[in-house]
Amino acid sequence: MRKTWLGLASAAALLAMATTPSLSMGGGGGGGYSGGTNEPAMSDYAVAVRLIKHEKYAEAIPHLLIALADRPDDADILNYLGYTKRMTGDFPASLDYYKRALALKPEHKGAHEYLGELYLQMHDPASAQKELDTLASLCPEGCEERETLTKAIAAYVPPAANN
Repeated sequence: MRKTWLGLASAAALLAMATTPSLSMGGGGGGGYSGGTNEPAMSDYAVAVRLIKHEKYAEAIPHLLIALADRPDDADILNYLGYTKRMTGDFPASLDYYKRALALKPEHKGAHEYLGELYLQMHDPASAQKELDTLASLCPEGCEERETLTKAIAAYVPPAANN
């Protein structure tokens, strides 16, 4: 009996779907996924969020791109694209997606937090501080995004100088 790569990939995909806990999210969006039950197919956005929660960032990107094609002005999708690109090491694309999200929704606290974290990874703490300042104005009483970025900035260690 001869196994093909396609057969192995399909089997792996089915196994992954069968062993991943089901979310009760319904939803539109083409390219959805159904876990083999009578539940409605999950939207690509919902699939992407599930993959992100399981730290499968690269696998989430195609689903986010499909969702973005359906909803090009969705700051949340752009923010998640920025996040997944950052987590896969594509900092220029990450920066672009965060800036696009903030152009659509300047008060998007999650995008400000994640952009600040990106700036730290790019060794630009001054720009990260600007994002924290923006969060301070968006949530003067405090918020999770502000607290998280504050901790990240406090923990930031600049790279050692090359001698």
